[in-house]
Amino acid sequence: MGIFGPNASGKSNIIKALGFARDAVRLSHQRWLPEEPIPGRWPFQLDIDSSEQPSEFVFDFVVEDVRYEFGFSLDDEVIRQEWLYAFPKGRRQIYLERDGGSLHFGNHLIGPRELIAETVRPNSLFLSAAAALNHPQLGRIYRWFSPRQMISPGDGSAARRPPHVLPDQRMLALLRFADLGIVGAAVVQREPDPGRAPAEPQIEFLHSAGTENGEAALPWQWESAGTRSWFDLLQLAVRALDAGGLLAVDDLGSDLHPLLTTELIRLFHQPDTNPHGAQLIFNSHDVGLLGRHRDIRLSRDQVWLTEKDSVGATRLYPLTDFRVRGGLDDVEGRYLKGRYGAVPFLDHEVLDRLVSPNRAA
Repeated sequence: MGIFGPNASGKSNIIKALGFARDAVRLSHQRWLPEEPIPGRWPFQLDIDSSEQPSEFVFDFVVEDVRYEFGFSLDDEVIRQEWLYAFPKGRRQIYLERDGGSLHFGNHLIGPRELIAETVRPNSLFLSAAAALNHPQLGRIYRWFSPRQMISPGDGSAARRPPHVLPDQRMLALLRFADLGIVGAAVVQREPDPGRAPAEPQIEFLHSAGTENGEAALPWQWESAGTRSWFDLLQLAVRALDAGGLLAVDDLGSDLHPLLTTELIRLFHQPDTNPHGAQLIFNSHDVGLLGRHRDIRLSRDQVWLTEKDSVGATRLYPLTDFRVRGGLDDVEGRYLKGRYGAVPFLDHEVLDRLVSPNRAA
């Protein structure tokens, strides 16, 4: 799934919301402090009413061929609501419903429900507490969130860190495939600067070079931004593909050649590289992914668009809202011309006044 839209239209906030909700499931019981506000919540601030309302998150997913719906709402202090439903054979079964301090359990949720309920704090999720107490039935649901959901923040924070383990042969093959000049990796102990303590050994990439043995190691900080970003994304992608998980990437392609962006998406598109049904959600300004000149073209139901309304709230809508003939229409060109919305409005009169300051307003 690819999300496209103008700058400041909320694309990154969608990825951040996924990360926040995942962390609420993973961390709320064990790490959120009972006397502190709920960490990391960013309520909408451009509307008086919305800034005072709770935030709500809903996930619809499949575990072991059964569809589940899990959701919760919270404010800065407490969990307001929480619910979990199962849909075996399409019929809804209530596992739990929470409204403030009241918890209701359905007959299909077995195990030590009341014991877990006694440990749940007002600012922690029941699902998080259940996982901490090794509830076997809810543990399967919890594991869908951890560690199978991975978020790449897109700010380069992960790419600034050097590798901590030697890449395996599959990772090295994907690095060589990207034509980065990398031929291998090694643990390197570099000589310290005069007067400095010896540095720790570091994992560095070996590059094809005009040396005696035909290769040379480069310190991590000397690698290009593109090399570091590609390596970071590959690590997350391989983990998601192996686990059948979900990878969400903010600003995919910002440091990569468009053909590399395409190849990353291809890893998730093809059954032979994605046998476990891993998912990729990303936002990007690489509108070439909508066009006809890439080996991988996103289908209509894989393209979502964002734009702001009059008060700055994000509207997220699918390309399937429009009549698009797959493989025939120039989706990229039509998008850039504004046929589907989700493009910036550029007021050229403002630019003209900057170029000609003496021009009458």
